[in-house]
Amino acid sequence: MPAYTLLVPLLAIAILALVLRWASSMDTDKAHRKDYGLLREVARVPSTTAARVVEERLQEVGVRATTVPAEDGNGMRILVFPADEDTAIRALLSYPSPGEDHAR
Repeated sequence: MPAYTLLVPLLAIAILALVLRWASSMDTDKAHRKDYGLLREVARVPSTTAARVVEERLQEVGVRATTVPAEDGNGMRILVFPADEDTAIRALLSYPSPGEDHAR
């Protein structure tokens, strides 16, 4: 049995191992990051229930919002278009906190 019949498969495995090691060392963080285009984050909340409250407040003032999971997996991000960013922030800052008198 010629020596190259054993050497060729071992060489192929070694090359494959090197390629896989190189590929796994690349920065994969960017590959997992979601791109939401022009949308800007105006709030970060701890739960989907809180996100619904924020979305409802923004709808009251005519701002369309998108809710997405936070990149770190903790909570939700509320995103709006740049043209609505100031309106959204003002609406959220003027919204009464829980326990405040809602009759203004």
